[in-house]
Amino acid sequence: MAPESSDYAFGVGHTGELQPHLKPFTEFLAEFNKETERGAALTAAAFLDDLLQKVIEAFLIKNKSGKSLSDGFNAPLGTLSSRIAACHAMGLISDEEFQECELIKKIRNEFAHKMKMSFEIEPVRGLSSSMHYKVADARDARGQFTSSAVVMLMRLTNRAHYVGQKALKYERWPI
Repeated sequence: MAPESSDYAFGVGHTGELQPHLKPFTEFLAEFNKETERGAALTAAAFLDDLLQKVIEAFLIKNKSGKSLSDGFNAPLGTLSSRIAACHAMGLISDEEFQECELIKKIRNEFAHKMKMSFEIEPVRGLSSSMHYKVADARDARGQFTSSAVVMLMRLTNRAHYVGQKALKYERWPI
């Protein structure tokens, strides 16, 4: 008997087992759904940061120099901001995905740098309402952020795999 098509939307294949590449995403989702408002913003941004690092590392040549760009103390591509910009500049995320990542980063920064913050306080409310991937019937700013962040993270969950298929390779350059 063929699996229902909705099973594939949740990463369940014909064996009924969760697809291995979705394990980190499902673990994130389990934690994300338990979080406070501040925790949700910080957790989504942290997972985004990890996914973008994997995308960059999949694209770069597999050597010590490539790894040092995104990992370690003072790595040039070691921040969420630099990873978003690098992925966009290298064509690894679209313009719309870039804008969504920037919104997640801005919302994270509001929660990280202000003692009193909520999804219902500006500028977070406005940032959440301007997200591209939010569900149309989200009742409030947290719902807009949550739905949009989950879609964005799902879009990037397997991106490193596909980017790795087009990774940079050493070239012999003419003199």
